[in-house]
Amino acid sequence: MGKKILVIDDEAKMRRILQLLLEKTGYEVVTAKDGREGIEAWLKWQPDVVLTDLKMPEMDGMEVLRFRNDAGLKAPIIILTAYGTIPSAVEAIKKGAFDYLTKPFDNENVREVVARALRGTQSKDKSLSEGLRIVGISEAIRQVLEDMNLVADTDTSVMISGESGTGKELVARGIHRLGNRKERPFVKVNCAAIPGDLLESELFGHKKGAFTGAVDERKGRFVEADGGVLFLDEIGDLPLSLQPKLLNAVEEKSVTPVGSAKPIKCDVKIVCATNQDLPRMIEEGRFRHDLHYRLNTFHIRIPPLRERKDDIPLLAEYFLEHFCRSFSRSPLVIEHRAMDLLQGYYWPGNVRELRNTIERLVLKCSGQTIRAEDIPLEITEEERERYKLLIPELDMVEHEKRLIVEALKKTGGNQVRAAKLLGITRNTLRYRMKKYGIR
Repeated sequence: MGKKILVIDDEAKMRRILQLLLEKTGYEVVTAKDGREGIEAWLKWQPDVVLTDLKMPEMDGMEVLRFRNDAGLKAPIIILTAYGTIPSAVEAIKKGAFDYLTKPFDNENVREVVARALRGTQSKDKSLSEGLRIVGISEAIRQVLEDMNLVADTDTSVMISGESGTGKELVARGIHRLGNRKERPFVKVNCAAIPGDLLESELFGHKKGAFTGAVDERKGRFVEADGGVLFLDEIGDLPLSLQPKLLNAVEEKSVTPVGSAKPIKCDVKIVCATNQDLPRMIEEGRFRHDLHYRLNTFHIRIPPLRERKDDIPLLAEYFLEHFCRSFSRSPLVIEHRAMDLLQGYYWPGNVRELRNTIERLVLKCSGQTIRAEDIPLEITEEERERYKLLIPELDMVEHEKRLIVEALKKTGGNQVRAAKLLGITRNTLRYRMKKYGIR
């Protein structure tokens, strides 16, 4: 049987042209009329390469690419685009797409790009997994590294918590690399990226004919991770209906595929991650207490970047070197004033935001030095001075107290809503209210 190609395009004629061309070349082809239908076909059919139109009314190609990245899927994506949207296609390349084809395209060019994508899958995946590194000298990061070493060689389930962009997946992969399962698979499932009605099949597998569209039998991610680590990202988004089955799989070390009555034994180390307040979700009946207890055997909290400012210069230099190498340009330096601005910024997007900022600075820098004038507006001293006019107090404690009081006023004293407004958990809000004597 030939390699499997998924074609996603809202134009029926274009889908048919590509299907005939690729089938004639010897590939097996499935088509979908929009991104949502394409994602469903992807999860059921597991293609080797995906071709997706960039502009579609229901769900566009960038959203399909975002799904691929979030779900940890490996099939390369080729973007189909018109000449007027080539800049968007280039942006897609930066975000992980393999290549793009412009419409109208040459048939031979389509065959050549698909063949390259099939040849390049393995080496591309390898390069993505190399060089993963946790950078920092702060006490907070030392504690994270110590916890990782402590739990890596055990079968203990690990819960990683932290704000978006702090590096939860990096820690999960680090636990895998450090442990006795490093020669076995690391399998990632993003519980928020996969529709609820397909997630059961994704995790536990299904038998042929188990439901409409189940044309083949497939292994679930538990079985794929046998002997290794299964990383369940965004665990707070796991549907309540699936939580008993996950609990059973973790406790019994076995799974039962959809449409089967026979369990399959699988030995996996479970690592979960969340940026949600799971205790609050338990109180509200949206997450099972027994499942949380089982998954949260060992807890690692990753601090936000604002709590580890000593690490910012190291991280900035690390990303600077990385992107200079990636873009094949001579080394750059960050002048002291520019570094002071970076270190003084609040970084609401955490390490991910810093990484993206350095990438942008490397792309835009025309000389050999990144200066204070090159730093984006939201990070500059002028912007901070404008902020100081709104909040005269420079003391961080007073500033934090004021933010908490204002959030409580806006929400009429509702702690759950105030915590959400501040971007912290309810427990953290309660702790800080007690600390500052706020009633």
